[in-house]
Amino acid sequence: MDMALVHMPLYTGLFTAALITLQIILMGLVVARRGSNDVLIGTGGVDAVEKSVRAHGNLTENAPIFLIGLALVELIAGGNLWVLVLGCAFLFGRVMHAIGLNLSSGVTIWRLIGTLATMIPMLGAAGYLAYLVLTKM
Repeated sequence: MDMALVHMPLYTGLFTAALITLQIILMGLVVARRGSNDVLIGTGGVDAVEKSVRAHGNLTENAPIFLIGLALVELIAGGNLWVLVLGCAFLFGRVMHAIGLNLSSGVTIWRLIGTLATMIPMLGAAGYLAYLVLTKM
């Protein structure tokens, strides 16, 4: 193994900790809304529960693949400004999306910002990772 590639993914670890915290907060909202609406499983057809479940689920769907990509970028390129920018943008996007989805199931500025601030860093991480890998081959 090329030892120049070895780097502890500290920034990715920091963003993982932040996203775990966000996941727990969103999980707590699901539990609270289910409890206040007497819903034991699923959404029970209650809009507030549905919004909380989707905000929680959406983070669950997007965060793992982003964190894998970010960790690979950091392991290959080291902790650099791009890792910080991508991680901050993604975290910001996930928070904005969760706020927007919990406020309304319709289109809101928070959901739009959150979606864009999720997709752009994911695309950036994918492109940067592809570039790094192809230049090392």
